[in-house]
Amino acid sequence: TTQDLIYGCDIARFGSDRTVICKRRGNVVVELRHWSGEDLMGTVGRIVHEAQIDKPAVIAVDSIGLGGGVADRLRELGYNVVDVNVSESNSMNQQASRLRDELWLAAKDWLETRAVRLPKDDELRAELIGPTYSFTSNGKIKVESKSELKKRGMRSPDLADALCLTFSGQAAMVGGRALKWVPGKPLQRRVSIC
Repeated sequence: TTQDLIYGCDIARFGSDRTVICKRRGNVVVELRHWSGEDLMGTVGRIVHEAQIDKPAVIAVDSIGLGGGVADRLRELGYNVVDVNVSESNSMNQQASRLRDELWLAAKDWLETRAVRLPKDDELRAELIGPTYSFTSNGKIKVESKSELKKRGMRSPDLADALCLTFSGQAAMVGGRALKWVPGKPLQRRVSIC
C-alpha cells in the first residue's frame, strides 16, 4: 500500500524566519520547500501550488498566531488541514511538557529507528541536533525554545519544526487512547495542564 503524503507547515511572515513545507511520506522526507519575505496570502498561494501537484492527505499547520489564518484559508479552499497549536498541553506522551515537546520526541523516536530517509540538507541536520532539553519541576521534558536558541546565536529551527509537525496526527494516537481526529477539524486535546 502507498503511504499518504503529509505536509508539515511552519509559518513565518517577513523577518528572518522562514516558512517551511516539509513533505513526508512514511519514513521518507520527500522534500523541504522554504521561503521568507512573503505575506500570508502569498504563503497560502505557494502551499496551494505545491498541494495541487502533490495532493497531500493532510496539511498540518502550526496554528499559533500567523499560521491560524493560513490554516483557515487552506481549509476554506477545501484542503484537509489540521491546526496544531504546539503550546497546548501534551497529548499522550506523559514525558513531554507541551505538544511541541511531544512532537520533537516523536521525531526523535522516528529518527532513532534509523529506517528513515532525509534529504541531504545540512541545515535540517543542524537544526535537528541543535536544541537541548531540560526538565520541568514536575519531571517533564522541555525542548529548548526558539527564543532560547536565538539567545545562543542559533536561528529558529524552522525546517526541523516543519518535520515535527508531520507527526501531529501520530502524537494524538500514542497508545491508541486519544480521541479520533476528524479530518478538516482542529486537533483538540481536551487534556488539562497539571
